Amino acid sequence: MAAVTSAGIGSGLDVTAIVSQLVAAERGPADQRIATATSKAQSSISSLASFRSAIANLQTAAKALLPGTGGNASALGKLTATAAETTRFSATAANSAVAGNYSIEVVSLAAASKRASSLFTSSSATVGNGDVTIAVGSKSFTVSLADGANSLADLRDKINASSDNPGVGAAIVSDAGGARLLLTSRSTGTANAVSVTTSLFTTTESQPAADAVVKVDGFTTTSSSNQVTGAVDGLTLNLTKAEPGVTTALAVSLDGTASQTAVAAFVNAYNNLARFVAAQTKFDPASRTGGVLLGDTTVLSASQQLRGIIGGTATSAGAYQTLSSVGITSSATDGTLSADSSKFSKALVTDFTSVQKLFAGTDGIATRIDTLAKTLLADGGQLAAKTDGLNARIKDLGKQQIAVDTRISAYQARTLKQFNSLDSLLSKLQSTSSYLTQQLARL
Repeated sequence: MAAVTSAGIGSGLDVTAIVSQLVAAERGPADQRIATATSKAQSSISSLASFRSAIANLQTAAKALLPGTGGNASALGKLTATAAETTRFSATAANSAVAGNYSIEVVSLAAASKRASSLFTSSSATVGNGDVTIAVGSKSFTVSLADGANSLADLRDKINASSDNPGVGAAIVSDAGGARLLLTSRSTGTANAVSVTTSLFTTTESQPAADAVVKVDGFTTTSSSNQVTGAVDGLTLNLTKAEPGVTTALAVSLDGTASQTAVAAFVNAYNNLARFVAAQTKFDPASRTGGVLLGDTTVLSASQQLRGIIGGTATSAGAYQTLSSVGITSSATDGTLSADSSKFSKALVTDFTSVQKLFAGTDGIATRIDTLAKTLLADGGQLAAKTDGLNARIKDLGKQQIAVDTRISAYQARTLKQFNSLDSLLSKLQSTSSYLTQQLARL
């Protein structure tokens, strides 16, 4: 009798269902173990990424309290320059400025040199063939006119398009009975005066170049532009109107609002980090479940180091050596910070230098947090290594899953073959039983 090749056809057994159940029972524990481990690793990676982000945000807030680069003030040490009257000038203060009061007199404004050509009938009028050399201060360039491109408009376009142009703009302006070419220096100041050399036309000065003149407490400073940076260290004066003989008071003082805002941002960034760590490392006795990062020594170590800095002492700061001394205290329950704005403002007024060193000194709070954050967030740091390890774990689990799939596939084929053989044997036995029954019945 031929062997049965379709599962269950010969014997009536549901071989396919039986094999499927056996395979599921064999695969289930391995799949569950790998899926659980993979999910846990992925959750840890996600939480570590959020932890790194929270540290980066704290570092950004800490950096805002540190001295800026290029003369820029930090948010904590920012100065504000306020003019008693703003029609003549405005002012800004850099990190190198010194608080104080100044008397400002805008004697004259800087002006750009302008020269106008002789009168032509229109912009399309022929200027002639030849060279026109234009100088701006000590730098010059030449444009040439020839037949077919020698009108006043052509000359304007050649000047504006020249790659050698050191800084002069050409325009055509209407005048009674015709048009003139107007040349304007793009920079103010006597050092940028415009001059023209040509035999094709003449020019006259329509506006002489001039330097700005400003007096600070009676001392005179000149500037080629109306943005004056050399009158007082760290101060930039933006001149808008000249009134010789009229003085305006300028007060340079600490920007208390900017300092409060910067410290509040720092406190908020630290609290966000503290709350995140608390949520991710907690254990719930009722449900007997823990946070994703519960027991993670890398996160716990980093958190302890940050808390140590926050609760530490800046011995070089002077009068104010701890955050609590300037009104920033830590909660005993969850470790978050709270700031007393009145106490902090009083500390700023009393001894700003000490407050600044508390945060930005060599052993200041913001300085040390920035240093620690650089270490924690470094490519080869502990957090990166932890994440790399988890990614390697996920990769290994993927390999384990492939191995399980291979093993189960072989197990399924082997089991199916065994049950098909059993099915065939049962079919033969049933056939034999039926034959014997028929023969006995004939006796």
